[in-house]
Amino acid sequence: MLKWIAGGVAAFFAGRYLLRLNNASNTIVTRTSLQVNKVSLSGIEIKARVRLQNPNPITLSLQFPFINLTYKEVSIGSSQIKDETIQLLANGEQSFDITIQSAGWLSLVQTLGTEIVQKIRSGQKVALDLLATITTKVNGIPYQQAESIKLFI
Repeated sequence: MLKWIAGGVAAFFAGRYLLRLNNASNTIVTRTSLQVNKVSLSGIEIKARVRLQNPNPITLSLQFPFINLTYKEVSIGSSQIKDETIQLLANGEQSFDITIQSAGWLSLVQTLGTEIVQKIRSGQKVALDLLATITTKVNGIPYQQAESIKLFI
């Protein structure tokens, strides 16, 4: 009988801990800002600053964030994938500077249109409405957040 009680108590605390982890992965706050680093022959290089905030009393283990930029549901650039695990402290935050290389000019012409690409190449001001999707794993649980961002080139 004592085994059943100990097993029940262990299952209760394990379930409570897993529920807290699941809730913690749902309450992470992500803020992303984009800035053009350079325009070259290979495309546009964008610097992204991702700030992850953990408002939970639990330290979380995160996979390094992956960013995909889309314009009208077509990917125009993404970050490199890193197999790196980061600890996000309880009630803490961490920032990452990530480089995003856009697709080549041919793909950009097909996605953005010739008029916008000509303005970019000639140095005129252009504003793009992009969707930045951040993908990571929080304590092994997949996490994804999409954020609309206006990029000025």
